[in-house]
Amino acid sequence: MSKDPDSWRDSPKVRAWEESLLTAGCSLESVEPLKILDKRSGDLLFALIEAKGRDPEGKPLLPYALIRGPACVVVPVCRNQGTGERRFLMIRQRRIGHGHMSLEFPAGMLDSDLKDPAGVAVRELEEETGLTVKPSQLRPLWNSALFSSPGLSDESIYFFTAEIETKEKVWETLEGKSAGHADEGEYITTTLKTYAEASLELNSIQPLMGFMLYHLHFGEL
Repeated sequence: MSKDPDSWRDSPKVRAWEESLLTAGCSLESVEPLKILDKRSGDLLFALIEAKGRDPEGKPLLPYALIRGPACVVVPVCRNQGTGERRFLMIRQRRIGHGHMSLEFPAGMLDSDLKDPAGVAVRELEEETGLTVKPSQLRPLWNSALFSSPGLSDESIYFFTAEIETKEKVWETLEGKSAGHADEGEYITTTLKTYAEASLELNSIQPLMGFMLYHLHFGEL
């Protein structure tokens, strides 16, 4: 049975984007798909759309939008129970946007779980590092999701942190540990870093924003 070509409009991501515009007082006259990319499951991954709409003052909105949906980032801090050392738990993976290895914090898209950013953050942390925390252990680093590039994309990011007590044997495994889902193109290794060490490798805004929000929240790095 062929998929309904208009089913992308029913995606939670698209519905949330439309609701956000209407809540802000904007109007939408039409929305046309330019390119729709689905996940293997059939759920929407990205949608590049052309929209005709106006802001609350009646001025036309820019017509193109990339619908990605919200995401979450976790800034995990591990504490070695044996030595008392504290380090940020980070991941390395190669990114197609620039081809280089990227030092990042565990992160992921919310997809259909738009109402449960903390639950997604817990899942992404486990998938990308092997460490398990409860949602109650997460602390938000900002009081709402932050938009990464609102001139084009609806992507917003929830930033969390979690303090994780680790036994010395577990601590030792976190340097160079393989993680992620190879069948989904995720080839990840974990690493423990101080901010000073990590700052020498950073090449994207996501981890730098994580560090800065952590510093604003706790007054330390």
